[in-house]
Amino acid sequence: MKDHNSHDVLLLCTSCHAVSNYYDNNLKQQLAEEFCAPIGCEEGVRMLEDVTRRQVRSAARALLNASRLPEHRKEELLAEIKVFYCVEEVTEETLKEAANLETRIFNETYTPHGLKVVQCFATGGLKSLMELEKRWRQHFLDNMQPKFLPQQWSVDHNHSKLIKKYGEDLPIKLG
Repeated sequence: MKDHNSHDVLLLCTSCHAVSNYYDNNLKQQLAEEFCAPIGCEEGVRMLEDVTRRQVRSAARALLNASRLPEHRKEELLAEIKVFYCVEEVTEETLKEAANLETRIFNETYTPHGLKVVQCFATGGLKSLMELEKRWRQHFLDNMQPKFLPQQWSVDHNHSKLIKKYGEDLPIKLG
């Protein structure tokens, strides 16, 4: 729908842009709640902290840096590392490797907020996606109340043309 289409690119002064972002975040939050599409910083959602890896890394660092650990605690820490690496003995090399373990792992189920919302609308076909587009445009009008929009600008710009070309029930497949 947006291929080579600059209809929704509007110039705003810096302060109006900040206000628009504020209102946009409110609508994003509404969409997040409606479609179970949480908003989070990408790193926080895309990457997950692996508790086991963090414990193994911590154990290895303790063993490498603490010469006064009680013997029973050293054995406990070594046991954690042995289980993690499935080994009988822990070498100095294994300890160093464990001390540098990456504790954040990729979240295989991660779907960015925007994609999840669009996927939900896409199940309703082209008409449903146009409703999302119209909702965003109307949101802009209601909150920003612009005084100088281009003459041809409208909340349903290109919608009738798209329906004529593809039909309102066109199934949408996202890649």
